Amino acid sequence: MIEEELKPYQIIRSDRKTLAVLIDAFGRVVVRAPKRMSEERIFSFLRKKRAWILKHKARGIGKDITLPSENLDGFTFYLIGRWTTIRLYPGEKICFQSGFDGANDIVYLPQRDSRKRLVKWLKENAERIFSEAAERWARRMGISYPSLKITATKKCWASCMPDNALNFSFRLLYAPKETIEYVVVHELSHIFEKNHSKAFWAVVERYLPDYKKRREWLKLNRAVLQIF
Repeated sequence: MIEEELKPYQIIRSDRKTLAVLIDAFGRVVVRAPKRMSEERIFSFLRKKRAWILKHKARGIGKDITLPSENLDGFTFYLIGRWTTIRLYPGEKICFQSGFDGANDIVYLPQRDSRKRLVKWLKENAERIFSEAAERWARRMGISYPSLKITATKKCWASCMPDNALNFSFRLLYAPKETIEYVVVHELSHIFEKNHSKAFWAVVERYLPDYKKRREWLKLNRAVLQIF
């Protein structure tokens, strides 16, 4: 056996010849190992890496974020930057209730196919909110884009394609409104500059002088891309 603090969340075996360990965004230990290597050798390797593992687990951006279980009732997550709690009920419609006096917002979610229906609802709201923001900012910036697509990627918040088509992960919906606006302006700015040069950031700053403050949430909370 191995100490709980070093216990791997996942061991990924392949044709590789060496061992490697990484700490994911949630502070979990992930091991990449040769197919036939014994667990004892893997655990011995982890014990030698103990100091490194504990150091990086402590830095895990999402180490305090709980991922949803199969039963979503009571699960709390960010939605437009606010804590939102899921309540399952036997109805058929998804209902949203704003919190008052500091209380969490609430999403009343049908019990049947709850996760599938929640993701569909999130995508529909993301398309509406991001489309409205992109149209508004495009008019202000005097530009246009051919299309806007909602994706389910867990690797990035958004992207601007070579033909200026815009892609936004529905998971950007977790971010505060000010941060969503920043991401929209960021991607529209790529229509002017297809890179992250000084010229690009000058465009972003022209429209959002406080963009550095707005993007801070993304740096601190990128782990929430893994939720749902």
